[in-house]
Amino acid sequence: MGQKSNPNSFQRLSQTTNHLSSSQHPFEYSIFLKEHFSISSNLTTFFEKNNCIVKDCFFIMNNEKSFITLYINFLVLRKRKKKNNSVSVLKSNVSLIVRKIFHVLTHFGYFSSKRIIFQNLNKLVSNYKKTFLLKESARLRSEWAPFSKEIYFEPGLSLFCLLNVTKKASKLLAKFIARFFRIFHKSKKIRKFLLFLSKFVLNTDKKHFKASRIKGLKIQIKGRIGGVPRSRKRIFEKGRIPLQTIMTSVNYSIIHINTSYGAFGLKVWIFD
Repeated sequence: MGQKSNPNSFQRLSQTTNHLSSSQHPFEYSIFLKEHFSISSNLTTFFEKNNCIVKDCFFIMNNEKSFITLYINFLVLRKRKKKNNSVSVLKSNVSLIVRKIFHVLTHFGYFSSKRIIFQNLNKLVSNYKKTFLLKESARLRSEWAPFSKEIYFEPGLSLFCLLNVTKKASKLLAKFIARFFRIFHKSKKIRKFLLFLSKFVLNTDKKHFKASRIKGLKIQIKGRIGGVPRSRKRIFEKGRIPLQTIMTSVNYSIIHINTSYGAFGLKVWIFD
């Protein structure tokens, strides 16, 4: 009986080591690596408090320490009014935080020019989403129609299109599910949200969505769903997920959702 290995066992645990420069002093590199994780986690928390979820947040620099770039790409879950645009508010607030971050980096010998790159993933898939709504069959549009007035429909549709444009989006999908699951876990709308997830996973197959490049998608939620006395497990699966990850690349993420009904375990596998 074969055992399923961890999808991250034979792959890179993080892209951090590839983006950081190799310093001549190992002690300096270890300190900078620690500061990088603290900076990226604080920026990710800041974006999530402003109705966004972050896919990547890392530093890029050359070996001569002459140029530093902070790269952040995010998906906006809920847009604000025109007077207080969420993207403009984020840029103004993040610029103040990043100034302090770059000020800290000068203590590690990085005195030269610096820049910040923001990538709004909603704009990245805006044209792709329009073609998706126009070209897809009437049957597929009818399946998504009952969820059109829900707050998670627009970001969910953007995320569905994003899975077919970019790779390694399991963390983004897990954060999206955890965000709205935490909101609806005590209401009757949790059933409708779980139904939306089932339609989401079902349509990733090429039989339903011809432009899909995803070979397998699996979502597992375990906990006291609906406030039942004992924990249950809900699995949404389509396609195939390989048992070994040495020759295949399976993007895997796990998140713990803390709710009033206790902690829920959320796991996402994407094979593309």
